[in-house]
Amino acid sequence: MSISVIIPAFNEEKHLCTTLKAIRKSGWADEVIGINDGSRDGTGRMMEKYCDVAISFIKNHGKATAAKSGWLASKGEYIVTLDADLKESAKYGIQLLTPLYRNKADLVIGTVKGEGKNGFGLVKRRVQHVIKQQSGLLLQTPLSGQRAFHRKHLKSFQLLEAKGFALETMMTLKALQQGLYIEEVKVPFVHEGKGWGLQGLYHRGKQWLEVEQCLWKYGKSLSSSR
Repeated sequence: MSISVIIPAFNEEKHLCTTLKAIRKSGWADEVIGINDGSRDGTGRMMEKYCDVAISFIKNHGKATAAKSGWLASKGEYIVTLDADLKESAKYGIQLLTPLYRNKADLVIGTVKGEGKNGFGLVKRRVQHVIKQQSGLLLQTPLSGQRAFHRKHLKSFQLLEAKGFALETMMTLKALQQGLYIEEVKVPFVHEGKGWGLQGLYHRGKQWLEVEQCLWKYGKSLSSSR
């Protein structure tokens, strides 16, 4: 049972090295694929040094495009997507695979805790409400980028029409539309929030816009397909 780990990143040199080293040291990944999404810092160089496969975009295309390019390049039976800023906690990524090994889930989402720099959770609550209203499923961390699935579902997720930070929302909607079972697992992942500076505000605004567009375009299709 081979495992491919996909790490999309944009300007993440501050934490990426620690994240990649933690995955390597823990030894659970058979293949590590890094996608440098048009970074202007040393992200690409770190990926070339520590990843088995390093993909670099000249321009920033957004998280969805970056992740899908990594999925397409992967060879593992199980595919795990992790955020670049997990640092040492990336070693716990193997815990996402247990429900898949036991055939208890088709898509696994790992909980993640921010280090005191998160927002008010408006986007999170919005996504929670739509998913619960239309499927009855209440996800505690619907926006978590820590996810795992079996390769047999790759085609479905590869065809997602998601934009940027709407990737996770679209994955969840697609899984529910296809009757796949989703399980959240408590994993001690920790990542550093973007804070309330200009970068943080821009990040949250972009995330809200892309997720809201996804919900308006695809959210209603869930209820109509059930």
